[in-house]
Amino acid sequence: MNSLKGFFLHNLPVKIVALLAACILWAFVMNDQNPAMESSFSVPLTVLNPPGESRITQDAETVKIKLRAPRSIFAVISSDEIKAFVDLAGLEPGTHPMHVQTVIPQGVEVLSVTPDLVKFTIDPIVQKRMGVRIVRSGEAPAGWTVAGIDPETRTVTVVGPQSVVATVAEVVGTVVVSNATAGDADLEVSLQAVDEDGEVVESVRIVPKVISARVRYARSLARKVVDVKPTVEGTAAPGYTISEIRVEPARVELAGTGAALDAVTTLSTEPISAADLTESTSRTVSLVLPEGVTVTNKMVNVRIEVKKN
Repeated sequence: MNSLKGFFLHNLPVKIVALLAACILWAFVMNDQNPAMESSFSVPLTVLNPPGESRITQDAETVKIKLRAPRSIFAVISSDEIKAFVDLAGLEPGTHPMHVQTVIPQGVEVLSVTPDLVKFTIDPIVQKRMGVRIVRSGEAPAGWTVAGIDPETRTVTVVGPQSVVATVAEVVGTVVVSNATAGDADLEVSLQAVDEDGEVVESVRIVPKVISARVRYARSLARKVVDVKPTVEGTAAPGYTISEIRVEPARVELAGTGAALDAVTTLSTEPISAADLTESTSRTVSLVLPEGVTVTNKMVNVRIEVKKN
């Protein structure tokens, strides 16, 4: 036992120095033969647990991951083994900055992820019932006039992301009147959702998208164009004021006997309640027609602008 202990302790400082030198030499040789390297990979950003019935937008579809590893590891790994993801589980509607997480092979060090923070916007899919306004284009046959257009339905459902549906002011369908025949006709009408400026709103779905409308013709009557006067009842909520009331179309063309038309100077809409309003709103309402007077489309859109005092 003493001889074994003496063997280890004999020239101990020399042996320690020799061991350290051997370790340093081994590390030098290994590093020279298999040096550490850096490399960058562009990988798609995977989204886990997205909320159902929502539109999800993000400000980056891919991320750049910078890695460090020995050359021997880079020689055997593939880009498929390097992944980037975010987990949206439990997130509420709105915009959320999310940290990018990574999955990498063993023995590899992540130096950076660019971008490491990605914004996600969650926009729930909603439904909204809205009135349909029919617009006529084209000319009736000579000696005839369009007595009326009767759509099969006057309300449809607008489906889409909540923020987009909120911009829809009305749903419009155009009926193209032909001068080839004066007989009543059932026509297909394609509907479009439009905003307050009349621009088509994309990214929404209208159910149904196409409806049928019956076009009724009558012998030509006298015509007259009059202003539409919206009938608004009540006042806005305390602290709010109705700043403007607009109607679209602002004027309509009437048809009827001369005596009936002479008695009409303006047309009123059905009453619209503005009681307790705290925000601007649009309503599709019917015109009130006197006896003996017809109009191509009885529906108009009334916009009530409300501002805070």
